[in-house]
Amino acid sequence: MKLLIPVMLLSFFNFFNDNLDKCNGFEKYKFGTSEKLYKNLTLEIEEEDIQLYTVNSNNLNIINEVQFEYIRVTFNKNKLSAIALSTKDKTGSTFFKYLKNNYGNPIKIKNTYEWLGKNVRIVYEPYKKSEDGIIDFYSREARTLKNK
Repeated sequence: MKLLIPVMLLSFFNFFNDNLDKCNGFEKYKFGTSEKLYKNLTLEIEEEDIQLYTVNSNNLNIINEVQFEYIRVTFNKNKLSAIALSTKDKTGSTFFKYLKNNYGNPIKIKNTYEWLGKNVRIVYEPYKKSEDGIIDFYSREARTLKNK
């Protein structure tokens, strides 16, 4: 019940955020698309209908002033369902500002910040002893390796 209230508030506060409701992935990575549409992916894990790929390093400079340690994409039944990014070089706060500017104010749940749109759930979790963080974009229908 305690988790339900913040999720409902998150939905309410972001109800009028058009960018969040239009969000269907991150940058060129769109939910529901096939891995065949993307180049420079390296398969890391394959388990039944789920594949986890790492995006090769030459594609990691997507947003000005934000450096990424990695970008990983998860496909379920040949459809993109999740995107995970990790910032580096103290650029996590810059990416957090990017998220707030594009998707509005998040709801803080414990040590994470969350946005919930029609097609996407975005989670930003800052690292404890660093100025960086990990960001996950999940399609509303996402089924990841952890949830299997």
